[in-house]
Amino acid sequence: MRKVELQRFRKLLLAEKERVTQSLAQHEKVIQHTDDRAGEGGSKAHSNHMADQGTDEYESEATIRFASSEGRYLYHIEEALTRVEDGTYGKCTGCGQRIGLERLRALPYTRLCIECKEKEEAGAS
Repeated sequence: MRKVELQRFRKLLLAEKERVTQSLAQHEKVIQHTDDRAGEGGSKAHSNHMADQGTDEYESEATIRFASSEGRYLYHIEEALTRVEDGTYGKCTGCGQRIGLERLRALPYTRLCIECKEKEEAGAS
């Protein structure tokens, strides 16, 4: 991979890392606020009506699930940045072949070429 392309991917990954980190910080504030309300003697669902309590609880759980998903995404971004730094970015960790630029543009954090990803998914089924 050319140095210019590598730096472009590095910049893209760093920007995405910043966005995800900020998103996780926001979710953490929401989760912390919900936990603080529960610590005040109330329930996590602070509404008086049972239907509203259910909605509040659902939204709280959705926030936690989304934050968990974002955390996994951040992990993959950080791994990709490590590969940029150690010179292995753009090489499939499965077979060692180059990952196509189109795939890297679509999923800059990917670690597998299309063929290895298909094999991985077929094995998981």
